Amino acid sequence: MKVNGHAAASSSSQPGPVVLLVDNKVRDLKMAALIAHQLEEMGVPCRLEPLEAFRAVVGAYQPSMIIFNHLNASHLAGWSRHLADMGILVSVLPNEGFVYDDEWRPFMSGHFHSPKVDHFFCWNAQHRAALVSEGSDKTQNVHVVGVPRFDFFFKPWSNSLPPAPPRTSKKPRVLFCTNFVFARLHNNAREQEMLFGGTQQKIKGIELYPAAIGSHWSSRNKITRYLEALLDDGRFEVLLRPHPNEDRSFYERWMEKLPAERKANLVYDPVTTITSLILDCDLEISCESCTTAVESWIAKKPTIELVFDKNPLLYREAHGQLNFECDSHEKLPEMIAHHIGAPEQLEKKELRVKHLEKWCGSADGLSCHRIATIIADAVRAKQPADWSKLTAADSRRAIKLRTYQAVGQAYHYDPFLLFKHLLMKKRYAPKYKAYRKSILPRDVAAAKAELEALRTISAKS
Repeated sequence: MKVNGHAAASSSSQPGPVVLLVDNKVRDLKMAALIAHQLEEMGVPCRLEPLEAFRAVVGAYQPSMIIFNHLNASHLAGWSRHLADMGILVSVLPNEGFVYDDEWRPFMSGHFHSPKVDHFFCWNAQHRAALVSEGSDKTQNVHVVGVPRFDFFFKPWSNSLPPAPPRTSKKPRVLFCTNFVFARLHNNAREQEMLFGGTQQKIKGIELYPAAIGSHWSSRNKITRYLEALLDDGRFEVLLRPHPNEDRSFYERWMEKLPAERKANLVYDPVTTITSLILDCDLEISCESCTTAVESWIAKKPTIELVFDKNPLLYREAHGQLNFECDSHEKLPEMIAHHIGAPEQLEKKELRVKHLEKWCGSADGLSCHRIATIIADAVRAKQPADWSKLTAADSRRAIKLRTYQAVGQAYHYDPFLLFKHLLMKKRYAPKYKAYRKSILPRDVAAAKAELEALRTISAKS
């Protein structure tokens, strides 16, 4: 991936706004809104749009910079080169950027598609080194900034978070995080091909994905035993949180069949930001190598990791060593009782600190500010774009974006999608899932209002 500057464009127009493309509103919107908030405090306007609007934003906003979450597909890489030709800055801010595995780093660093990138924001030095090895001739434009969404574990930003659900009793709260995202692909060859078909020849080990899907399917079927063991034990309040990309209906069908005495100790929350839930809990449970465990270390919450098949695509030994592992639902209640009174789990504390330093850059609450500062400087220094290269297609997409915004929908809105999904569920499941995770204008307005309210409170205090 070549990360470098581009030549001056021919127009004399002033730089337009920055456009930050948001992939998943549950996981990414708060972080994106904070970057936008800080950019606007620096005098740089910023627009948040769903990832699917990456072409439409060119005509709609005439932006100075567009920020993608990745450019690892050929059509995105090609578009990045088109943007560069127009004089629009292109940046990448990953929403999943640990890149633990050596096999994944070349893919995540643009080895196969050669996109044109002006600024790349890495979570850690390991990813930066991989990017530089791919041929960057302007390495100062590959920035190690840490993990922006982790800023919300620190004040003042944690004050802007929505509250966790109220507790139902005085019992300790156990946050039970599941992440069986591949289980929905079981017996769904169409979606399997969409997700893995283009990467099998590029990433070593990815051809083993059928076993990973089978592992998530079987492990998810076992997870209710762990939940029921805790509910039957009765000493804890269990807050169940599925991963945003999981099929929630599995858990909802299970809960419908629970007797009232079991439900009394269960809270279900698939939508509140995970940061709020972690900060509110007394102990966090994750399933194999999950980012929620890393976040819980930052929040100084004790963690337990459930282990199943230890599939090499799903489980990392180095990660597991930093948690206390549990492989049996019978053992889980007593493990929780032992660890819930030891928030920092001192036996693992030093190793966790080293892990955070290596893989999270600097978990200090300032990642979004670092990103915003780099963006603001880049936008102010850039040459004007050449808007004579806008096409009729750009104008048409801009009209579509503005029209759907006016009725409160995202760019890729389909008024018939729900009916299509109900009639042909497997065929339309990917599009239905993609739209459900997309930001809408009201989501953006709410996220920005929360941060604005925080600024107003700070100014008065």
